[in-house]
Amino acid sequence: AGRGAKEAKKDKKSKKEGTRVERHNNRAFSVANVVRTQRNIQRNLDKGHSKEYVPLKDRRALVEEAPPSCVVVMGPPKVGKSTLIRSLVK
Repeated sequence: AGRGAKEAKKDKKSKKEGTRVERHNNRAFSVANVVRTQRNIQRNLDKGHSKEYVPLKDRRALVEEAPPSCVVVMGPPKVGKSTLIRSLVK
């Protein structure tokens, strides 16, 4: 596709003779910036997750129990602390 007639003719001839060499450009379909791509994928997943509808239960029945005043989420980097907090807020 997009090649000239001369190139197509050479390709047809080499295909017939069995001397055709497949050429693949491995870098043509690779990702230029891996971190940015991972961040973009996670962002799209988070946006899709936020569109899910979860009905809230009636919280007025639990008036006598007050929610905790402070909650701490601790852990090493890259284990999902922010994801956990985001899912609890939703």
